[in-house]
Amino acid sequence: MSARTTTTDESILDKLKQVDIFGMFCRDEEAMKKILAICTMRSYRKGKSIIKEGEYGDELYIVLDGEIDILKKTLQNEKYTVTTLDSRMGGIYVGEMALIDNDKRSASVIARSECHCLIINRKDFIKFGDANPAMGLAITRAIARQISLWLRKSNADVITLFSALVDEIAAES
Repeated sequence: MSARTTTTDESILDKLKQVDIFGMFCRDEEAMKKILAICTMRSYRKGKSIIKEGEYGDELYIVLDGEIDILKKTLQNEKYTVTTLDSRMGGIYVGEMALIDNDKRSASVIARSECHCLIINRKDFIKFGDANPAMGLAITRAIARQISLWLRKSNADVITLFSALVDEIAAES
């Protein structure tokens, strides 16, 4: 692990507490330990793919250490970087929709530097929710809230783009 990586359960728990979908439990040490118990650790070398757009996935990734690039493909199949995220920002996670559904990934995620991630698998999350229904429901609601925010933003972006297109067409007439 790199010099920035912390290896104690306590420091990993501290990073896990920064993840907003677990925020309602950040003061409940036992709840956080239950969440940590369904996590596995995985490392990625710089340049390695963590998630590939278009592939099916069933894991949530919490970036403990390192930087990631989130990429999308254009209609011409060219990749572009949507954003770069650094674990020092705290609470960085990707792939949360995979805990809710079993569909294709909507973006690619590449390790911009060596990365260390906690992984939650969908099957383990479902078992966790069955065993801890109040916690599972709270986390699922937090994920749904996040997805809802993105959908509202996407809708606003579509309206902005449509308005710009209408203005462009009107100006050409």
